[in-house]
Amino acid sequence: MIEKKRVLVLINPTRRFRHVRRLQRILKRYDQFLEIRITESKSDLIRQVAEFTQSDYVHLLVWGGDGTAHDAINALYRGKLETVGEHVGQDVGGPLGQLELESAASGSIFRKTVGFFRGGTGNGIQDSYEVPVRMSRQVTTYIDAIQHGYTIDVDLIEIEYNNTTRYAQLIGMGYDAETLVKREQHKAKTTKGRSITRPGMIQYLSSAIGYGLGEGFKKRTEFSLDLFSGKYAFRGPRVNAEFPFARLSLKRIPVMLEIGTRPYYGKMFKVCPDVVCNDGHIDVYVYDFAGRLDGIRSLADVWFGRHSRINQRYAHAAKPTIERYEVGALQVSSAIPFRFHADGELLSADLPSTDGRYRVSIRVLPRALTFLVPASFYRLFHPRLEETVVK
Repeated sequence: MIEKKRVLVLINPTRRFRHVRRLQRILKRYDQFLEIRITESKSDLIRQVAEFTQSDYVHLLVWGGDGTAHDAINALYRGKLETVGEHVGQDVGGPLGQLELESAASGSIFRKTVGFFRGGTGNGIQDSYEVPVRMSRQVTTYIDAIQHGYTIDVDLIEIEYNNTTRYAQLIGMGYDAETLVKREQHKAKTTKGRSITRPGMIQYLSSAIGYGLGEGFKKRTEFSLDLFSGKYAFRGPRVNAEFPFARLSLKRIPVMLEIGTRPYYGKMFKVCPDVVCNDGHIDVYVYDFAGRLDGIRSLADVWFGRHSRINQRYAHAAKPTIERYEVGALQVSSAIPFRFHADGELLSADLPSTDGRYRVSIRVLPRALTFLVPASFYRLFHPRLEETVVK
């Protein structure tokens, strides 16, 4: 049984008011141990998550879009750092120094968990952790996870750019970031006269198609990639190949560059299909299509993460394949400013470093936060140990 008022629910009501009212009706069935709060703004959400990290509440449930989830993750991890201090671990080299291998917050120091309802259009985090679609099932799934301890310690990505630090699970550069720029150009007026970006998958897809038919496959940025403590990992239709390295430097002009610790972005877009959420690595995917025709031909396979099919076609035609790397840290730099997104939040690297280049430094934070997950997802990571000999 859940202890009374050990669960805090934060609801961001900025859109989908009908869904918010329905969620509130469902949650009221459990109000004997849920504290339900409606946030008033982005800053209010961040403040309440920060207060949660220092409170007696153990579990946090958040309803909102991808931006809300991103803000909650950042506030939650910053609150954790305030509680346990900086982490140290095995040195993997690279510009960010030491890499955390074991969270100093494990055990009894920081026992907080978080789960995310499907409150947006994309719901990439929810897709990655197999959160049900039906709202009532989401509620019962999380109640079940809290009662039975269905949690997973998941990796985060630490991002340093423009003298700023953020935390995320997915970073995109190139096509998907520029699609967000196009979407930002389509604004809607609220009843209070403010301009907001039009939500919805149709708006995103129309921006993506418009950008692709325009300059999407021509306007590319040349990136210098410095990869640390990792391996090249090729997955083909019949054979897999890999080689390890301490440091690898590359120059690429990709259509997309995807960096993640979770597989899904947007509406079931499996952009990082081989990611494992808690293996202590960042997956880096270099999508290098020769032109628009190759991109259109590969669209369905890219969306569903069928990279082996694409690589088979490209290898036979002697074209570049989709490259995949597993790393502990990396730097991405360019001679010109560039945009990128973190969990769907559009950002820019537009402050030059001392060498005149524009740079984003990235490292993995293994097992940085604890997510509440459905029982089916939990069992994927926990074999039936009563029937297994573990030595």
